[in-house]
Parts: sequence; structure tokens; C-alpha cells
Amino acid sequence: MFRTIAILAISFGFAAAARAEEPADYKGPFPTSALYEMCSKSDQVSREKCAAYLQGMIYGVRIQKQMSDKGMAVCLPEVAAEQARKRVTGFIDQVTGGHPSNNKDGGDWIAFMALAEGNLCKKK
Repeated sequence: MFRTIAILAISFGFAAAARAEEPADYKGPFPTSALYEMCSKSDQVSREKCAAYLQGMIYGVRIQKQMSDKGMAVCLPEVAAEQARKRVTGFIDQVTGGHPSNNKDGGDWIAFMALAEGNLCKKK
């Protein structure tokens, strides 16, 4: 029994050490070195985090351009990731009546609409 507990404790220790070395999940602006570290590693977790971050960035830039071309640019105020998460899930609940599986819009579009709502830039 003691041996089993010791093996589990050692295993969890190694797992915790490995987690401590991987880049933290995105929580706001981070230095170039952190982005490079995340995107230059060859392990699957780092590659997936890098891909998710870059896909979001690419999508955001493309949509902002399309909306600007239509005279509907979004001027998003400073917002923390947790605030954005609550805003997006609240918007989905609102537009779907609490049944998100009934909505056929893409998740990227609905997230954009949630963040853009009430944040169109003032026309000059």
C-alpha cells in the first residue's frame, strides 16, 4: 500500500513539474518570448495552444477588416478574458433562449457578435 502511494505521489510530482514548464493559458498580453516559446515547441499541447491563439487572431483581423469596409468597425474597450467569456455565454443564452444547440451560426461569428454588440466605433 505504501509503495502504491509513493509511486502515485512521484507520478503526480512529475506531472506537476511538466505542467509548470508549459506555457500558461492565455490570460492577456504576453511577451514575444512567450509566444515564440509556445509556437516553436514541437509537443502537441503547445502546438494546439499556438494554433488556437493564431486562429483567433487571424479571424479577428479578417472580421474587423470586413466590418470596417461596411462602415461598422468595432471599437472594443479593454476587456479581460473572463469578462469576454461571460459576455459571450450570456449573449448565446440571450439569442438562443438558453438552447445553444438550436443555433446554427458558427461559434466564431456568435462570439464576434457578442463582443461587437454595443461597441461599434463612433462615426466621425
